[in-house]
Amino acid sequence: MPTRYLKAGIRDSETIDKLSSAAEVMYYRLLVTVDDFGRYDARPAMLKAACFPIKDSVTQKHIDSLLADLVKHGLVHSYIVDNKPYLQMQKWDNVPRAKESKYPAMTDKDVQVHTVVQQLHTDAPLTVTVTETKTKTEKSATGVACPPDVSQEVWSDWLQLRKTKKSSVTNTVVNGARSEAEKIGWTLEQFLIEWCTRGSQGLKADWIEQKKPSFAQVAADVARTTVPAPAGQDAALKQIMADRKKAVPMPEHIKKMIDETFKRA
Repeated sequence: MPTRYLKAGIRDSETIDKLSSAAEVMYYRLLVTVDDFGRYDARPAMLKAACFPIKDSVTQKHIDSLLADLVKHGLVHSYIVDNKPYLQMQKWDNVPRAKESKYPAMTDKDVQVHTVVQQLHTDAPLTVTVTETKTKTEKSATGVACPPDVSQEVWSDWLQLRKTKKSSVTNTVVNGARSEAEKIGWTLEQFLIEWCTRGSQGLKADWIEQKKPSFAQVAADVARTTVPAPAGQDAALKQIMADRKKAVPMPEHIKKMIDETFKRA
């Protein structure tokens, strides 16, 4: 559900001042009831349920009278389509998020649907601004969603860093970060954490110095990759023993020279 804010110009509007207190309340409640196009079902029963759901003192007859007051002062336009009543807020200052309204459009061409934003004080102050609430999959101004392999906390920190650096967040930037992370065997989340830790505007794989593994890590890797010897004698050892048998015996005078050398040592 969008959050809508009234503009300051509504306080000194002569049109609002001419309304009864009840009609003014009705007007404000309509502002948070109509769809993104400023339209709604104008049947009294529907307006009663939507605008005054728990106020028993307001009846459908009251609703009919209040709506007539709003129409009289040009704040709301009431029209009929296929024998059903609808209403259109006048000078509706809102850019619709939805592609289309579920209520039919009015045919009168003389109705101004959007106010002039620069006009700070308007006599017909249908002046509301619509903002979207944040969702769990937080998006940046460009609409890039948090990747599924990155936690929301890390993603929020990285978005804040980009905002601080006045840098854009696009799919191209995210895909580039993923590519750099893969160059050094990191996940995208690990890469973004390093990015946030450095606080830099950008980050490349080449800028990250890979840490050498500790002795314990090397020993563990060796233990995991060592392959047990086969049950029989190793083929290489067999070949060495066979070559030894074929070797020519060392001459006696060479043996004596070696022995004398060891004795002197």
